[in-house]
Amino acid sequence: MPLDPKQTLSEMLRLMGIEGKVDQFTTEDGLLLHIESPEGGRLIGKQGQTLSNLQFLLNRMLRKQDPAAPHVIVDVCRYRERQRDLLIKHAQEQADRVRRWGESVHLEPMTPYERRVIHRFFANDPDIETVSEAGDELGRKSITLQLRKR
Repeated sequence: MPLDPKQTLSEMLRLMGIEGKVDQFTTEDGLLLHIESPEGGRLIGKQGQTLSNLQFLLNRMLRKQDPAAPHVIVDVCRYRERQRDLLIKHAQEQADRVRRWGESVHLEPMTPYERRVIHRFFANDPDIETVSEAGDELGRKSITLQLRKR
């Protein structure tokens, strides 16, 4: 029988000795498991690294049991939501520069999740198109914002 994502994450937290409540939501990307915890900072880690590792481990466990398991995004105390909003705000500012001056802008290297957020955000923009560029030594690719060819 496949693992239940919410129960599995709750058990991982218990084994880590971290108190937290897990809520489950369905999104266009799959499942979102949101953790509310007084120890949110410990779960997030420096620049979200601990959170990313926790998400990676959970997805590996779920896919080992069921290769067709949906991708699970783990968020703690709305960290990913806030980071997503900041990322979009920065990209919008850069897109305004592209619109104003007509020159392409290269954004910093990003994780696959961050690139997906940016590509989806500009997918229906009539002026701006996004292009993924070569990666860095960590495998993160950057995105170029440029005027859409008409």
